[in-house]
Amino acid sequence: MKPETLIQLKPEEEILEVVHEALLPNLPRFVLHVLILVTPFFFMFPLFRAGTVGVVGFFLILAVGFVLTSRTFFKWSRTVFIITDKRVVDLDQSGLFSRVVSEARFHQIDEVSYKIKGVLPTLFRYGVVSLHLSGNAADIEYKHVVKPGRIVDLINDLREET
Repeated sequence: MKPETLIQLKPEEEILEVVHEALLPNLPRFVLHVLILVTPFFFMFPLFRAGTVGVVGFFLILAVGFVLTSRTFFKWSRTVFIITDKRVVDLDQSGLFSRVVSEARFHQIDEVSYKIKGVLPTLFRYGVVSLHLSGNAADIEYKHVVKPGRIVDLINDLREET
């Protein structure tokens, strides 16, 4: 999915970086859903021998696996952190029909920080990027960012330019 279709760009605004969540923290869920998707194929012959009930069971398990795998991939691919030359946009896809969009212009950002905590995040270099905003605006946090130091440096450089 192109990031231009996820947000409405302002006139003369350019997307500089699109950050997806790291795949590793979501890997167990992906693997479980793919296992559910392929499980009926291991039991195909016994299920088909059981007659209509077995065929219905086969396709039911297959459909459930397909829906779970598609939903997980959809949520992962649509949860993005977009950095433009004028603002930062956080898109959180929490369900098929549920999306939370948070955005902040660079002059609203008081502080940018990142945190890497744990063995796997340290080994695979992913962490949490936090934007602390001025005023009553809620802070923005984006989890599982690969190389969060690079993202923080980019945002700080863009803050200095504005």
